[in-house]
Amino acid sequence: MRTIAAMVIGLGVLAVAAPSRAGDRHWQTGTWKDVGVARQMLDFGPGSSGFGGVGGGRGPTVGMQAMADVRTYVIETDELRLELKDVVPIGRRSIDATIGDPVTFAIEKKTVYVRDANGMEHKLRLTKKVEKQK
Repeated sequence: MRTIAAMVIGLGVLAVAAPSRAGDRHWQTGTWKDVGVARQMLDFGPGSSGFGGVGGGRGPTVGMQAMADVRTYVIETDELRLELKDVVPIGRRSIDATIGDPVTFAIEKKTVYVRDANGMEHKLRLTKKVEKQK
């Protein structure tokens, strides 16, 4: 009996610690205010460092580079202005956004999930969040 109780309690803890699913997200609506794309050379793979250099100063290492499309988006609501980024390989589609169109989104820490016209979710990185003055 104790084993069953421990399993039930353990499952309850797992349910609380599990990441949220699409149905659990706090969905909001806003408007696309800006959309842009730029090509950028990005470092990746062994030896790359997010701190301004290859290898992080640990000796000679070989980094790899590739061109990518860096797509930027701005969503506004009455209370918020969100600046978003999506880095994709050249030629790969990202979310289609038209300035002035409505958008459904959910914020989770530094990630913004956006639903497209077909209800499919796209994961974008939140780069800036500004609360508007009332």
